[in-house]
Amino acid sequence: MENLTFKLYSPLTAELLPVDSEFCQEDELVELRGRELSAYAAAISEQIEREGDHLEQYLDGESESYLAAHVKSIRISVEEHGGELCGCATVVVDADLTERGWNDLQEYLSGQYSDGWGEGFEQRDIAVENGCLNVHFWQPDNFEFRVVPVECKSQVERSAADVAAAGGGNRIRRPDKKYEITDIAHPVYPELHRIRALRQVTKTVGPGTMGGYIQSENNLSQEKDAAWIYGEAICCDDARVTKNAALTGHAYVCESALVCGETEIGDSACVKDDAVVMAGTVKGNARVCGSGLVTKNFGTEYAPVVEGNATVMGTVAGAVYLSGNAFILPGSTVDNPITDVLAINGNGARLYINETPKFPSLPER
Repeated sequence: MENLTFKLYSPLTAELLPVDSEFCQEDELVELRGRELSAYAAAISEQIEREGDHLEQYLDGESESYLAAHVKSIRISVEEHGGELCGCATVVVDADLTERGWNDLQEYLSGQYSDGWGEGFEQRDIAVENGCLNVHFWQPDNFEFRVVPVECKSQVERSAADVAAAGGGNRIRRPDKKYEITDIAHPVYPELHRIRALRQVTKTVGPGTMGGYIQSENNLSQEKDAAWIYGEAICCDDARVTKNAALTGHAYVCESALVCGETEIGDSACVKDDAVVMAGTVKGNARVCGSGLVTKNFGTEYAPVVEGNATVMGTVAGAVYLSGNAFILPGSTVDNPITDVLAINGNGARLYINETPKFPSLPER
């Protein structure tokens, strides 16, 4: 069975006791984070080597039998990622783990960072030029792994061979599906479950990345697009998210609604009934419902932004900014054919001449 390699990056922090401190007082400690720790990468790496960097040896063959069977190696290091020095677990697994066990693996690593290997490591005093450093792989707040696949030389060679042999039907085995539905149920709606990526979906969503909640695979496309449900967002009933659309925050898409194209539904916004959002941004507490349609103007290619407590039950297209208590009635159409922004709120409308329209702020992909 083919082995796969991934890097799991996580935030790194430390306290520095300056060299001229006479006593180890709390107010003398200097707190450092990823970017500030880059200068100490070599010293931290040396301490990791002394501590021992292979964590697969601690897997329990009885209570963690699945991981012990499928995880070949877990090597701890520090690496630059996204401009910051991060904790890095380089894991080698067999291909089966890309479709199951990722949650257990990340829980195992979190436990090692907080109570096992990491607890011992953070008690080590690392001597550096300007003092003494204590490094933390575990963070009590906002701790998460960013999973990045590593393509080794042999995989690259096989990829090239695969392209050459495409006419003969020879292909490298890759997950057929974009994501799987996990056993993690929504705390309020138990019929909904979290999703987990099985392959690279966007720049920030790779194998093992957890997503929001769906009711069935009908709610989110399994196609080779960048459509994804992030965070605590929900898509349920017969609603569908597809073709690069993104749900973020606590967005809620339900009933027979469709969200597609370069679109973001975020914050606590809701798209329901038979509504369709094909382009633009819907955020805040905005609602698109009934037979509402939000789309771009095909002449200007600009798309609306719907925020605040705005409600759309008609059609909105082009460089239109809805906010406040704006209400687009059923059967009404607001289609801005020019690039100047038409702003509508609960008190009236205004055309902003020669102003750049507010484009959707889609998640980094």
